[in-house]
Amino acid sequence: VAPLPTPRLTEHSLIMPSDAKAKRAEKRAVARQKQAVKGGAVAKPEDDASVASTETAASLAAAAAQGKKDFFERTGKNAAQRSSMNMDICVQGITLYAGQVGGPGGGQELLDRGTLSLTYGKNYGMVGRNGVGKSTLLRAMACRFIEIPSFFFVIHVEQECAGDHRSAIRTVLEADEEREWLLSMEKQLSEDTISEEEAGISLNEVYERLEEMDSDSAESNAAVILAGLGFTKEMMQQPTREFSGGWRMRISLGKALFVKPDLLLLDEPTNHLDVFACTWLEQFLCQWDKTVVVVSHDRGFLNRVTTNTIFIHRKRLWYYGGSYDTFLKVRAERRAHSESIAKSQSRRTSDLKNFIARFGHGHKKMARQAQSRMKLLERIQGENVELDYDDPYLRLDFPAAQTLPPPCISVMNVSFGYENGKLLYENLNFGIDCDSRVAIVGPNGAGKSTMLKLLEAEVIPVTGGISRHPKLRIAKFTQHHLDMFDMEIDCVQHMRNLQSAVGEPDSIEESRKYLGRFGLSGDLALRPIKTLSGGQKSRLAFAELAWRQPHILLLDEPTNHLDIETIEAMAMAINKFEGGVVLVSHDERLISLTCDELWHVERREGDKPGSLTIFDGSFEEYREMLQEKFSSQNLLHVGMAKRK
Repeated sequence: VAPLPTPRLTEHSLIMPSDAKAKRAEKRAVARQKQAVKGGAVAKPEDDASVASTETAASLAAAAAQGKKDFFERTGKNAAQRSSMNMDICVQGITLYAGQVGGPGGGQELLDRGTLSLTYGKNYGMVGRNGVGKSTLLRAMACRFIEIPSFFFVIHVEQECAGDHRSAIRTVLEADEEREWLLSMEKQLSEDTISEEEAGISLNEVYERLEEMDSDSAESNAAVILAGLGFTKEMMQQPTREFSGGWRMRISLGKALFVKPDLLLLDEPTNHLDVFACTWLEQFLCQWDKTVVVVSHDRGFLNRVTTNTIFIHRKRLWYYGGSYDTFLKVRAERRAHSESIAKSQSRRTSDLKNFIARFGHGHKKMARQAQSRMKLLERIQGENVELDYDDPYLRLDFPAAQTLPPPCISVMNVSFGYENGKLLYENLNFGIDCDSRVAIVGPNGAGKSTMLKLLEAEVIPVTGGISRHPKLRIAKFTQHHLDMFDMEIDCVQHMRNLQSAVGEPDSIEESRKYLGRFGLSGDLALRPIKTLSGGQKSRLAFAELAWRQPHILLLDEPTNHLDIETIEAMAMAINKFEGGVVLVSHDERLISLTCDELWHVERREGDKPGSLTIFDGSFEEYREMLQEKFSSQNLLHVGMAKRK
């Protein structure tokens, strides 16, 4: 594999603002003239760039005619009003149960009299073990089950956008429903298809509100955001129904960033992003001037983006200033201080009890002293320090088969593509052995997952060949594999079925041994798979990998749905694994802890196939290269980034 050359930047032709402001000023003058001369009609050329899609405009106009607006108004006389300039949030006495928001309810208690406290303009990272209620809390905030002030514009990014005929950039633009409504009113009032009395708004007010929200820069801003999230100019014009779920998730994220809400709630925003898009999103959120709450398993992402940390632990919300690493340091210091005080109180309590037991029924003078000691003992016991503690640490283990001599996998002059004449990459030459520790990085769509399929022989090269050691065993983890489970059976039965499939006796003890290595023990192992969380399903898949005892592990985005502690445990397990590892991931910490080689996959451009090259440097240096890319492409300068 050749060394990585200086990156050639993919040009994103961005839609730039036209002379719409001059046109709007001309329209405003015409509107004033119409107001002065009743009944006068002025013809106006149609400006396609300023008009919403026909369907959206029609629906918004119909709603306006009935006096109904089902969107959040940020401008105009009907905009939400607040009594002071204070935009902080403080809600006390929060009690939440699993499934209470957006579910059947009746689950275990997640929060007990918690307090939500958010300072406006801060970036919060919300952390805690899987199942403590992070996602449920975000949903409760988004649907206002928790009483967020009514003047707050709240957006929650959790699900992918629906696929339809609209292009990606049109979908993002139409996320700003107030702007779409104003553009619709502008068109109808200018063409006299509706009167100002019927519309409930004057043409001058429409122009003023569009100017207040900087409507002329909307298309440019939307294009910059989509480009930062990995969309090319051609992809921006594609109908959303042609995109996969991961790309639609990016469109949902782009919609939220475009409308710039007062409170932005992001639930695992990096799950469907590659390293390029993750790095851009970090830079963009660092410029965010409103409140954002992020739930993420990516430790590096949290460290670079967040300024405060919310820790959900023991059914309470605990607040720490600083990034995730700062939170760990401060929490450790507080815990050490509390333990020191607790030990001191324990020694004092023991001494007091001994004195009381010895002199409590003796001489009157000593008895009085004993009674005094009893009062002191009661006071100390009433002031006992509440010790912080961690949940049991999860230990993972991937047993390996006996090491094979190299080469285990040899790739020779391989070319591959799914369509005739459109190669993803060509002339690949490399080898994988039992001591390989490789991370494959690059943009989505470049063929990272396809590379793992080639190594596993799931797909066949168009030209060239791949040879494998005759005794080689490969185990592969993918997110798609989680969907292939029989959801009606339990974890133990799943492992027993694996044993039966290869002719081994289906031992319950053997099944539980592997499940226990990945935290699936007790009653949890007997629950139907459909009732498990995403992280628990991933652990079941890891248990299956361990049972296969492979020579080489192929891991495709294994950190999705896992909490930070489990990712740390997985990194330790990979380091103890005595076989080869090929990893596709955007998680900086996992890559840094486990891999010693970075392979960069470049996307196919036009008629030129993609390429696979070795990056000569660390993952941090790779990120710095991407940041230079953003600066040269002007992908971080969004006109609304600092607009109040």
